[in-house]
Amino acid sequence: MTVWWVVLGLIVVCVAARAVGPAVLGDRELPAPLRRVVTVLAPALLAGLVITEIGGERWTGLDPAMVAGVLVAGGARLLRVPALLAVVIGAAAAAGIRAFAG
Repeated sequence: MTVWWVVLGLIVVCVAARAVGPAVLGDRELPAPLRRVVTVLAPALLAGLVITEIGGERWTGLDPAMVAGVLVAGGARLLRVPALLAVVIGAAAAAGIRAFAG
């Protein structure tokens, strides 16, 4: 039951954070340097989350197949493959490596 309280708390924080921006800024736009920071903030946080999940606690859960899958998906994105297709390609690569590695 504790997990649901955490989820509910995160929902409240997210809604509040999204409401604060328009309330504080009004009709004004963010300055260009701050807009660039905000633009790359979400992908950077997501990348950090993915890396810590792949590595596990103290990097003991490092799964080479999963690392390869993330690298393949990242490479696909660099080649301008749509995001969903890149994820599918990365998952297929990880599954293929696991299947052949035993």
